[in-house]
Amino acid sequence: MPPVDDLKSEVARIWGAAPAAKLCLKIIDFVASLPAEQVRMLTFSNLCRVVGKRAPDGDLLTAVTILVSSKIHALDTHTLFIDDNQAEHEIDPEDLRDAKLSGTLVHPVSGELVSNYEAHLVPFFVPSPKLRGIVDAQHD
Repeated sequence: MPPVDDLKSEVARIWGAAPAAKLCLKIIDFVASLPAEQVRMLTFSNLCRVVGKRAPDGDLLTAVTILVSSKIHALDTHTLFIDDNQAEHEIDPEDLRDAKLSGTLVHPVSGELVSNYEAHLVPFFVPSPKLRGIVDAQHD
């Protein structure tokens, strides 16, 4: 059985016929179908298109939670900060943790405090090393 099928079987074994599990399988198939260099950033908009939804809903949020969970760990979560000039900056997890504790984010370039930083954050996902290994092996 190809490794991608092993991963899909694990999702099905743990989550059964839950609607979110079916979305997980679609997302895994999508990521596995792309060349590795094309899978660098998956946003909720991308994921909605992949699973045929107009907007994120509870099932998609659950699917993403399943895919980032330690049991499946097919995706890693990252955060993008888009400043007032529309410049994009990936935020380090420690900086995000500090912002949540203090209520302000230090702008990664200017050093200025951003008090309404949450309005400028965009979560995105990348294949975990586990899924990247599966994709790489499939495309070799």
